[in-house]
Amino acid sequence: MFPREKNARFNYLMGVLNGGIFGFGTSFLDPTTVLPVFIRHFTNSDTLVGLASSLHRTGWHLPQLLVAGYLERRRFRLPIYVRANIVRMTLIWLTVPLIAWYGLEQPGLVLSGFLILFGVASLCGGASGLAYTDIVGKSIPRSHTGMFYATRSCMGGVVRIFAGVLNLHLLPAESGYVFPANYAVIFALGTGMMCLGIGCFSLVREPEGQVSKTHRSFVRVIREVPGLLRLDPNFRKFLMVQVLASGIGFSLPFYVVFARETFQVPESSVGVFLAVQTVGSAIFNVVWGRISVTQGNHRVVLFAVLGVAVIPILALILSSQAALIQQGDGWVVTVCFSPIFLLIGGTTTGIFIGFKSYLLDIAPEERRPTYVGITNTVLGVGSLYPVFGGVLADLLNLQGVFALSAVTVCAGVWLSLRLKASPKKSGGP
Repeated sequence: MFPREKNARFNYLMGVLNGGIFGFGTSFLDPTTVLPVFIRHFTNSDTLVGLASSLHRTGWHLPQLLVAGYLERRRFRLPIYVRANIVRMTLIWLTVPLIAWYGLEQPGLVLSGFLILFGVASLCGGASGLAYTDIVGKSIPRSHTGMFYATRSCMGGVVRIFAGVLNLHLLPAESGYVFPANYAVIFALGTGMMCLGIGCFSLVREPEGQVSKTHRSFVRVIREVPGLLRLDPNFRKFLMVQVLASGIGFSLPFYVVFARETFQVPESSVGVFLAVQTVGSAIFNVVWGRISVTQGNHRVVLFAVLGVAVIPILALILSSQAALIQQGDGWVVTVCFSPIFLLIGGTTTGIFIGFKSYLLDIAPEERRPTYVGITNTVLGVGSLYPVFGGVLADLLNLQGVFALSAVTVCAGVWLSLRLKASPKKSGGP
């Protein structure tokens, strides 16, 4: 399970701790369960609910191609990771007093201020994320990257169960923390744990990396993208699979909204759904790690995208049986929705493990920041899908959004069957 080389083993452990602690923290700001319900306290607009969910993913992905050329010229990327995260976490911390002091008196100020602070913080997360991925590529042997991502996600999944339990007790008014104090508390808890997780990864013993001999400005990196895609058709196909699989983003923030508004589940159910989502993440991590080791990361991609396609299909089935389900008790609705959130947790980690590990399999080391930057910038465009999904929900209904996600992701399943097998792994980095 662990690399043999001393520094690689230490880096592996620090990365796993980072994944567990940071994942625990981000659960308190989860864009699938917590943020949609939080935003609903300020607005009835599905577009703004989708925007809040998009900020987390879009901000993290879009800036990475901007800094790829700069990163390729640096032998050590850890200082960039640390500096970007200092700015990022400072901005997220500022949302806590904003919510606590003005959540009731000036809801418009809180909503706009939260979206701005969270959005800019996510952009800083994008810069740190590119550095993080490259550090993993240098510090973890290629034979262990799939298991590394699975192990850190599994640890994160286990501790996120406690986040779900805490949310279950902090969100209801009976807890003693009424709105907005309840959200100020859980956001403060989440931000504190995220800082601790970042601190763990900052201890990684980063080896000196290869430096690109060509000075590439952002403009030059952009100009090289079409030629790079022509020369590497498998990479081009890989990007298209990601774009199509990201179609789940059209509907991802709206499953909890669907449960709340169509089936009237209580706000405390957010904690239940988060716990179920976390259990799914923990259970499926074992599966993804095993598939990565035995069949290759291209198979993780295929099965994860297949699982994603099931999610909107289940929602459409529930919608068609709404009248029957509503006749049952509240626990019946919770049970009916649990498979959706179980799959969201399980497939989210599968997508992360499969795509990250497969990208490290196929990216040339000297151009790895550019490959990662292109991939995550493309994903940044896909991260805007929740906004489009929100607009569509406002114009039509949530069932139309679920159907759009189902069709898009099914196309991704078909294309993922055509990805090349993962290169044979070795023990080296």
